[in-house]
Amino acid sequence: MAFLSLGLLELVHSFNIKSEESIFKVGIFENKYLVGALILGTILQVGVVCVPVLADIFNLVPLNTIQWVYVALISISPVVIMETQKKFNEIKFGKVVYGYKERSDY
Repeated sequence: MAFLSLGLLELVHSFNIKSEESIFKVGIFENKYLVGALILGTILQVGVVCVPVLADIFNLVPLNTIQWVYVALISISPVVIMETQKKFNEIKFGKVVYGYKERSDY
């Protein structure tokens, strides 16, 4: 579960960090290479767990339904957390505050 959760979490989180704007404003499918990396990474990771020969090489065991649900929830949690943070910053500060901007008053 940890192998899948961490790997898929990072793949999903890459959509959050590609822009300071909400992923729903920017568009999830704007970057075809990022979408391709998500699909390929997901196929590879799930394949390693589900294909018995590969699972034996990595000493992995099959997951039950509840464990798959946990993996899915953990994997999409960065979207919920980051979108909430982005909205909070937009409301509180009236702007995006993530990016480094060079100050001219030095």
